[in-house]
Amino acid sequence: MRIVSYNILDGGLGRADPLAQVIEAQQPDVVGLVEADDEAVVRRIARRLGMDWVRAAGNGHAMAILSRYPIVQTINHAPIQPGLSRGLLQAWIQAGQSQIELSLTHLHPYATEADEDRRLDELELIFPHLDDKPAVQVFMGDFNSNSPIQLIDPQRCKPSTRKAWEANGSQLPRKVIQSILNRGFMDSLEVFDPQSARSAGTFSTQFPGQRVDYIFLRGIERHTIRSAWIEQDRLAKYASDHFPIGVEISGIT
Repeated sequence: MRIVSYNILDGGLGRADPLAQVIEAQQPDVVGLVEADDEAVVRRIARRLGMDWVRAAGNGHAMAILSRYPIVQTINHAPIQPGLSRGLLQAWIQAGQSQIELSLTHLHPYATEADEDRRLDELELIFPHLDDKPAVQVFMGDFNSNSPIQLIDPQRCKPSTRKAWEANGSQLPRKVIQSILNRGFMDSLEVFDPQSARSAGTFSTQFPGQRVDYIFLRGIERHTIRSAWIEQDRLAKYASDHFPIGVEISGIT
């Protein structure tokens, strides 16, 4: 199973075909779209990929999950949990004999310690929906936070991020990602390609100094992660302000 997560920037209006081309090149079975604000764009991408799909309005931005496998159940948590600055969309898909739980989120933006604390508060609302589940779990999206292993050069970051770096005492917050790892989730890119996990960025496409997009996995063995990547081809650099990320898992049909 190949899974892709992609922040498509403010709905992707006028960019549906380039976005679909970037996604299609990764040959995904499942796609999580962040900032999927325009339903017509989601429908166009899903039709081109031949996928089932669900879209959910959030608190500010929408999200969508697309799947080659049947989507058997969905929950949009944004309307019932206003403490989520963007939202949480969960979907369960049936892949052969395996049921996979997909959780797509978009956490509060910006890079100060106060912003990180707000993201931690959001995680406390999200974790109860992820814990004590026997299924394979995929937790993905735009977390707007940095990995504890990432080597960050502020000169490669956006000017606004450089200012936050200075305000934070020459660092960027990392508590959110560590909190997720502490719950037993694996950072798929770190497992498969630790060097890229340390040095490669997903945001922004013009100043790729941060890795803020992740696909976390739980309920599988590390050796089943066959590949993980950040898609940085030429078209991806201009289709959105984030690069898409992906993972391939074996043992799931």
